[in-house]
Amino acid sequence: MIFGSFRNWFTRTAARLPFSADFDIGSDVPIRTASQDLLRRSKFAERIADILSQLNLDEGRVFAIRGAWGTGKSSLKNLVIEQLAARESGARWMDFNPWQWGDGDAISKALFKQIADELGGPLSSEAGRRASIFRKYGAILTGSGPSIKKIGADQTSISLFLANASVIAVATSLGLKLPSVAKIAGALATASIVVPIVGHVIAYFGKDRWSEPLDKIRIALEKSLRGLDRPLVIFVDDIDRLEPDQIRVLIRQIKVNANLPNIVFVLLFQPSIVESALDPIANSQGRDFLKKIVQANFDLPALSKSSVHEIVTTDLSRIASPHATPKNGFEQVRWGNALLGTILPFVENLRDARRFLSSVAIHLPLHVGKNELEVNVIDFLALDAIQVFEPDLYAALFNQQELLLQSGRFRGDREDDAHRTQLIELVNRASEANRSTIEAAFKLLFPKTEWAFGGRHLGDAWHKSWSDAKRVCSERFFARYFELQLGADEISENEFVDILSASTDAELLQNALASVEQRGLSVSLAGRLDDGVEKLPVENAGVLLPAMFAFAQKFVAEREDPFSSPWVRAWRAISWYIDRIPPETRGAETLNALRMTGALSVASVIIHLNDPADQEEGSRIDPKLDENTVRLMKEEWLRQIVEKSTDIAAFLDEPDLASLLYRWRDYTGSVDAPKSWVASAIETDEGFAQLVARLMSIGTVHSAGDLVSSRVEQFDIKMLESFISVDEIRRRLPLDDRERLTLEQQHALEVLKRSIESGERGRTQAL
Repeated sequence: MIFGSFRNWFTRTAARLPFSADFDIGSDVPIRTASQDLLRRSKFAERIADILSQLNLDEGRVFAIRGAWGTGKSSLKNLVIEQLAARESGARWMDFNPWQWGDGDAISKALFKQIADELGGPLSSEAGRRASIFRKYGAILTGSGPSIKKIGADQTSISLFLANASVIAVATSLGLKLPSVAKIAGALATASIVVPIVGHVIAYFGKDRWSEPLDKIRIALEKSLRGLDRPLVIFVDDIDRLEPDQIRVLIRQIKVNANLPNIVFVLLFQPSIVESALDPIANSQGRDFLKKIVQANFDLPALSKSSVHEIVTTDLSRIASPHATPKNGFEQVRWGNALLGTILPFVENLRDARRFLSSVAIHLPLHVGKNELEVNVIDFLALDAIQVFEPDLYAALFNQQELLLQSGRFRGDREDDAHRTQLIELVNRASEANRSTIEAAFKLLFPKTEWAFGGRHLGDAWHKSWSDAKRVCSERFFARYFELQLGADEISENEFVDILSASTDAELLQNALASVEQRGLSVSLAGRLDDGVEKLPVENAGVLLPAMFAFAQKFVAEREDPFSSPWVRAWRAISWYIDRIPPETRGAETLNALRMTGALSVASVIIHLNDPADQEEGSRIDPKLDENTVRLMKEEWLRQIVEKSTDIAAFLDEPDLASLLYRWRDYTGSVDAPKSWVASAIETDEGFAQLVARLMSIGTVHSAGDLVSSRVEQFDIKMLESFISVDEIRRRLPLDDRERLTLEQQHALEVLKRSIESGERGRTQAL
């Protein structure tokens, strides 16, 4: 059975894997030895070697190893060569590469030269090098005759030479008598005749045999071949990769030279390609033409897909097994669906297998962190298969995030028909043979698209589990799969794990969070806490919950989006985390977090979510804290706000001052305390201006047809009147000395002035 867990594959296959534990990336080279033969073709290779070695031929033969691309023709050839090399009486062999040669004569001459080199003798390259040396010396001697003759005719130069004092001294010391001028001249005349003759003789022995006519070379080669006691096998590989006209030239030359004695051509090709290339010269009968040339075929044994798939799973186990863990999103059943439904259907042959495995080996390490992958291992492998086998479709996916994740959809939006059409068009970008596989991949990877292919409509309740599993269908993780890296402002999964590990110690956790803030990753961490609340260790609540309170409090000013701002995600993570803490300790842990941090804004949200008095009738919010804990938190909250409010300037800087004043009023049951504080705060013009700036609400509005939102600034006059009368506001607005105020404060005063004037006009019109 092909399918099994990664661990099972790795355990089962590790002991018998015949090659390196490091996958050979990009390797599409044929195997070389029987020890690498996973397809069990060694016996077939042995039989072919027997046939080739037993031949003793007066005329040559032409055989063919036939098979489709990527089915192992070259590997079978190498297994045959291994068998031939192991036999003392086995056939000799050589490879002939037709790629680098042009016309027919060039191919024949190249073939003859390689045969000659294999046999040795006068036509070999070594003999050619010796002949070249002879030619050089012959040319020197042949060309020296006229020069020698000219010197012999110049008697004046000879006389001067004999009269030279040094020459006379040497001759006297040796007791020699100098010859006469006439004798020297005669000797030089004789040399001028003899030396060129010697040069011509040497040049004759050094003549270039390959400059002779091709027929003469062939006759000489045949003579050498007939003396062989065993055949010479010539393998001609990759014929089906040549251009059609090159295939025709090559086949013609093999046909012309097929009758060379003791020569066996073994051609390797895919039949359909070569037959089609021969059709133009064979009256569209390329197959019959080829039959006249090739005497016998060694057709590759049938290769079942199951065999290829077993190789894929074996090597995939080698590459990815260490990452097949629950923390990387590995689930046995889902992996089975991915493997059998979205990966193996693409793999038709060994070349497909190697392409996919090489891609996995290249891209998977880019997602590896210190502790775990930054993506879901199953989603990664399924997407990588699409990238390899349907690259155009894969390239389109990145720009279709909203469609694939069905972002922004809601029940009754009447967008089903349009989205179904777009999804089907996307699937149709794949080749027709792969469309059913792509459809299965979409259902697996992007489950919210299931409905478009006859499946279920899935709601937003799944988002949290998909994010926890680092799925590609999660908005947080989608881009990582295509960009092959984290965004510049994203926190990695491994750092997130490290932060959770640091929650055993308050100082370690504080340092980790400070590092996150320093690198501008706080927003990303807020989202990750929200998405990954199930991973937060409840046993460390005494350290982690106070840190989360303090962390969330820093986002209180970033609350424009009521659903997914960092502020919302931070306090929502706290609320869900509290729910996971055992009931018997969660109240004490929550109260302790407030006491330790003074995070009043966070605490007011948690109180609101758990206070029965704040829940409307029919509310679906299920309180996580009991009423006594809520009461104690309100008491602690009031104690802290009274203490904080004593520093008027610091309290005026609170970004959610309006909300705090409201909660102060609600928790005491009276407006007196916050109103008294406001009166003290606005005694100075600066205090009044700062209060106004903090009480101004800022939002956005998006009008139909606009591409961007507009900023909206306004005041709730009724809320203001809870703490300061409108008459007092009118009295204080015409500030004489505004230069001491900040631009923010000056702008807020202008907005307040317009709001009051607008309200007055509205009342006048009503009257």
